[in-house]
Amino acid sequence: MVTAAELSVLMSATVTPMRADESVDLDAFALLVDSSIARGVEGIYCGGSSGEGLLLSLEERKAITRRAVEAAGGRVPVVAHVGTLRTADSIELADAALLSGAAAVSMIPPVYYSYSPEAITAHYLAVMDAVPLPMIVYNIPQFTGVEFTAASAGALLADPRVIGVKQTAHNMYALERMRSAHPDKAYINGFDEVYLSALAAGARGTIGTTVGLQIELFVAVRERFEAGDIPGAQRVQQRINDVVAEIVEVGVFPAAKYLAGRGIGDFGSCRRPFPALSSSDRARLDALGDRIEGYIAETRAGA
Repeated sequence: MVTAAELSVLMSATVTPMRADESVDLDAFALLVDSSIARGVEGIYCGGSSGEGLLLSLEERKAITRRAVEAAGGRVPVVAHVGTLRTADSIELADAALLSGAAAVSMIPPVYYSYSPEAITAHYLAVMDAVPLPMIVYNIPQFTGVEFTAASAGALLADPRVIGVKQTAHNMYALERMRSAHPDKAYINGFDEVYLSALAAGARGTIGTTVGLQIELFVAVRERFEAGDIPGAQRVQQRINDVVAEIVEVGVFPAAKYLAGRGIGDFGSCRRPFPALSSSDRARLDALGDRIEGYIAETRAGA
């Protein structure tokens, strides 16, 4: 069974390559996983926001988890996002993740309907009761309308089957309070732009959209932070944030998918209703890809 420490690493929130007809390209996905690990990514998180998980069918989500585990080949842990609108669907996805060999599962709370905190907790418990895999609670309040804190997530964090929290929120106080109350869990940053801040608040891992695009910079932030070189870590975080800001302006998920294919292949567009990138968007992202390579070179040189 995977430990909290083994999940407190630098994970790529992978995109899901697609063909022109919007079908999932599993072969391209395997290449992405292999390439990411070869560059230094320490874990794979599939089927989340970056992977368009809620735009995929259940069978597609099962297939990408299987392929992620196969492509990783035991080199790094694979975490499958299994959040859905229905508890039964999340159980089905979690069971498939277990059979595929995933190290853990992760879930957003159920969305659209306004559920009580008790109903949300019961949703998580039902999945954990059905499937014996460690659970990472996915806190992303700007998408779900639900914010997990030390108080609202107390019942879940007290459950030993909950191995950690993916904190995709800027609330570092809430992160620190959860860690203070439940220090044995894995606290995993989810917003790339606040990675250094999350380290200071007690996080030790990260799962991010741009981690696979600039893993070398995330490694450098961690190394400099742990060495006590805060100014140096801040300089590298600024480079990460320059990349994040540009991607946000173009459109986070379509831009990340385009850049993820750089040097590997065409990963296609995001599934509709996401808009396709324009030719000017692509040119802008090509320039950003060059800039990322420059940032990596500067950082490796010690700047």
